[in-house]
Parts: sequence; C-alpha cells; structure tokens
Amino acid sequence: MRVQLFGIGLKGKSPAIDAQRRINCYLEPQAGDKTNLALIGSPGLTAFSTSIGANPSRGMWAVNTLATPLLFTVHGNTLYSVNNAAVVTAINTINTSSGDVSMVDDGTFLVLVDGTNGWVYNMSTTSFTKITDGNFTTSPQTVTWQDNFFIVTAKNGRQFQLSQVTPSVDPTVWPAVQINFTGSGPSQIQAGIADHSVLELFTSETSEFWQDAGNPDFPYASIPGSSQEFGLSSPWSLCKYDNSLAGLFKNKMGESNVSRMSGFRLQKLSSPELDFTLNGYTNIADAEGFGYMLGGHPMLQMGFPSAGKTWEFDGLSKAWGERQDTNGNRYWAHKFANFQGKKLVSDFRNGNIYIIDNTTYTDNGSLAPMEVWSKHIFNDDKYITIPEIQIDVESGVGLTTGQGSNPQLMLEISKDGGQTFTAVSWSSLGPIGNYAQRVIWRRLGRARDWILKLRITDPVKRILTGARAEMVGGTF
Repeated sequence: MRVQLFGIGLKGKSPAIDAQRRINCYLEPQAGDKTNLALIGSPGLTAFSTSIGANPSRGMWAVNTLATPLLFTVHGNTLYSVNNAAVVTAINTINTSSGDVSMVDDGTFLVLVDGTNGWVYNMSTTSFTKITDGNFTTSPQTVTWQDNFFIVTAKNGRQFQLSQVTPSVDPTVWPAVQINFTGSGPSQIQAGIADHSVLELFTSETSEFWQDAGNPDFPYASIPGSSQEFGLSSPWSLCKYDNSLAGLFKNKMGESNVSRMSGFRLQKLSSPELDFTLNGYTNIADAEGFGYMLGGHPMLQMGFPSAGKTWEFDGLSKAWGERQDTNGNRYWAHKFANFQGKKLVSDFRNGNIYIIDNTTYTDNGSLAPMEVWSKHIFNDDKYITIPEIQIDVESGVGLTTGQGSNPQLMLEISKDGGQTFTAVSWSSLGPIGNYAQRVIWRRLGRARDWILKLRITDPVKRILTGARAEMVGGTF
C-alpha cells in the first residue's frame, strides 16, 4: 500500500501532536501524478567572492541599473563594490565597524546609514561624503527611497525625515521642514520602507502608512484610518517578499509571529507550532529576514542569531522547514541581494559571499545534510507490523568518484511517537546511472505509533516522492 509520509505539519509543542521536521529541504505540491507532495533538497552555495576578508557583511545592496552593475557591501568599517566578475573595490571607510547597515539608491546616489551616521556615495562621480547637515538625525537606522526622496528613520524615537529634492536632488541636505513623527503610539520606529507607492513605518507596537500627497513643506501625509496596532519585533526581519513585505511582527496581546503585509493588514505565515517555538527563544529582537525565488517557490528565510536557528517558509506549499549547516547549527546565509540574476547571500561568520545554486549539493564544499521526519503512522492505537518499506526516490544520482559515488539514505525509526529513535541501516540510492535502484528496508518490527526519520549526507541530488509499505494490523 502507498503511505503518505510527508505533510506540511511541523514539530512544536510535542511530537505527540506533530512530529514532522524538514531540514534543508522543501515540499513541492504535485497534481495527479505519482505523489501529491514531493520532497526536494534545498539548493547549495557556491562561492561568488571570498576575497573581502574576515568581517561579515553588515548589509548588501545591488544596483543593477548602472552601465556596469555593482553590488555594494559593508564589511567592518569599509564600503566595497563588487562587479559581476567578482572583482572587489574598496570605496571608502565609515566611522563604525559593527551593527547592521541599511542602503538604498536612486540610480545616481547610494545612501547608507549605520545607526550613527549617514553617508552618500555618488555613483557617477565616485565621491563619498558623510552627511553633516545639522538637521540630520543622530541615530539613522533605516533608509528607503520613493518619489525622489531618500527617507530615513531614527533608531531612538519616532522621527523620520526626507532629503532635499528641490532645487536639485541632494541627499546630503535634509531640510528642517521635512522632519515628521509617527503619531499612532509612543513607541520607537523600528524600520521604514517604501512599498507599492506607500511609505510604511513600523514601530515596536504600531504601524503607520503614509503617501506623497504633494503638500508644501512636508509632502507626505498619513493615510486616514490605515494605522494598525501591530509592530515589528525586529527591524532587520522586515524584507521584500513575494510582491509584498514580510517580517517578524507582534501585537499588543504579547506574542510574535511571522506574517506578510496584505494591504494595511497582516496575513499570518507562521503556524501555531512555529509560534510556540519562536516565542520560546530568549531573544528574537535580532531576527533577520530575506526573500528569494526558488524555481517558482517564493521562499522566506528568517534567521535567529541568538537562538542559533534558521527557519524557511515556502509560499507555494505553505510549509516551514529548518535550514542548518553541516553541524546542525544556524545556517550561514545572512544578508541577501539579487545581483545580475544571481541570488547572493553573505556568510555571517566571515566575509564570503555565495550564490544560491540549484545545481550544487554542498555549502561551499561543506556537507549540507538533508533530513525529514515523517507523519505519524498509526491505526487506532493498534499494533502495526511493518515487514517491508520502500522509499521512492530519484535513484542513480551517484557521483563518478569520492563521497557520493554510492550515495546512501539512512533510516531511523521511532516506536514511541517520535520521542526516541533507533538507527536501522543505510540503503543505497544507486551509483550513477542506476535508475532502477530500489531503496528498501525489511523486518522493522511492530509498534502502535511509528515515525520514520530519513537522512542524506552525500552531496547528490535529493528527490523523495513517497513510500510503499507492507503493513499488518494487529491487536491493541
């Protein structure tokens, strides 16, 4: 009989409720073929630039509209540009060496803020200038751009302000009349971002939405009736995602969740099980998020540095999974930029920048284990005997030499509902070209409640489509 091992559930409060886990893999819904849900290994990472040094990126921004497109990235106290051939150029230094950096451009000027200062890089003349205007905030945390205005939010307080656009666009000038404040609550601004012609301002407890109304002096006006009583739990969790915004939000009832914007309201993405897990972390204020497309799947990756965890949401299957490094720790991906068709991520441990690569099954040469825990297999609390189980895979994916020349799938079984597991054995996925290889285990015994754990460490293509099992029902 066919067994549907995979679902979109997630282990949270207790494996007795749901034991499912997906590590370095994602689900792809299928319609009317061999399976309803296929399980696909997550893409690996290949090196784009490894020459910037030991300091991780504090922020990346791609400018694809230049005659020579450039990726801008801040490492330590230095702003660098990187071209499509991965040639790195140091542009200039700033006054801080740590903390997140926010960047945006208008096609001519690149403006970056680091929590202490603001800086302007003229991409045409290559001049680099510190913003010294006396009206400029002393704690610029985020910068965005809309309607020729650079818009900066302050880290300490409710202030946001606009740069000069008349008589000429000049982001080194910040008129006093173009300073304003959020007013829906007393909490401090976490982040500001322009999206779909709306300036969205998120404090820690409330959200406000402003539009360019063309008013004299201060052009923007709050959209009547649009303010909401939810805010951001982390400023750096806010990101562009699937033609919208997503982030780690919270409301006044006291818990945080991952949601996306739907108009002026939130559309919740995280499940109750994930909410339970996230709100159990000691610190979520340092969460970082980014979105990217993966073969038609809108992916949202959310890292939690203090907790040492990385979670990923698939907007196609609506399922969450974990991303881990070789040793089961937080995934390396840190900052993101879409540069010249390359999906780039920085490494939080060093200065490396990688390409998210569908054709690679390691992370820059480091093994990236894939693991999945199945749904519960049970029958009204009766004993179930499993004489044989076969996992449907894409076989014959072995490499020509070295590790992966005879790739293996490891099976562990739990007979107590996912509390403990016992290793069974490895079974071959088949050497290269052996497409008829069957992945089978026999004489697994009996239990009232089964959970299967499958794991692949070999650097090969990973596709799991389901399972066939011989099962014998027993007594209570």
